[in-house]
Amino acid sequence: MESWPPKWLTPVPEDALTSSYGIRASDFIDTFATVTKDSVGGRAGEPMRLRPWQRNLLTHAFAADGDGFRSRVNLVGVPRKNGKSALASGVALWSLLTGPKGGEVYSCAADKDQARIVFGEAKKMLENEPELAELAKIYRDAVEIPSTGSVYRVLSAEAFTKEGLSPTMVIFDELHAQPTRELFDVMQLAQGARGNMATMFCITTAGQKSDKNGQDSIAYSLYQYGQKVSRGEIDDPSFFMAWWEADQESDFRDPATWIASNPGYGDLNSEDLSLIHI
Repeated sequence: MESWPPKWLTPVPEDALTSSYGIRASDFIDTFATVTKDSVGGRAGEPMRLRPWQRNLLTHAFAADGDGFRSRVNLVGVPRKNGKSALASGVALWSLLTGPKGGEVYSCAADKDQARIVFGEAKKMLENEPELAELAKIYRDAVEIPSTGSVYRVLSAEAFTKEGLSPTMVIFDELHAQPTRELFDVMQLAQGARGNMATMFCITTAGQKSDKNGQDSIAYSLYQYGQKVSRGEIDDPSFFMAWWEADQESDFRDPATWIASNPGYGDLNSEDLSLIHI
């Protein structure tokens, strides 16, 4: 079963892939990340092993541009039960522990409970590896690395203010659920001071097209923009999108449709039709 490439994939030059930071991220995750709960993909406590499509995804998303990231915004669309939270948690830990000194990593979501999903898995991964845990101070909603001054925190759209932030990595979980685009815009502006040392990793299922103001949701806006970049209508190397979906005319009863929509089909999620997400 071929899980790569997804239906929508923005172009990345070969030289940017060869020197991609995503290769390092994948190696870090394979070395240190663990499964945090029993699932089809593995048992709690076992090493987390990235699948080829996940390694391809990280290699493209974190492609290099000189001494930094090529893209500033990365949008990844996958249905539920394809391991998105675990992958995002591994990325967060990689950035926290190997990124720039004084790095700021943030898990963002529509509400704090959602933001804590990725953060909570990352904390468990950290606690499962004594070699890493001894480097950190672990709190309810934050992890600090005293030796580098780097920090990983939880933020949500409910938070009153995000002023004074200077993020190096922003993880947006379920971007489609953001009530407005305010948090996204604030975080994107805040990472500007870091230049190409900073990037966003936005991973989401398909969902709401409109936000609470009746405007296109930030996820839907970026999805439409990514389609244009993917088709070559817009040249924007600072934006990356990988989005798994089947063709609109596909039969939802056809296994080929399930495979096209779910890169983790038969591996991270069940081949049972009742459990497949399209």
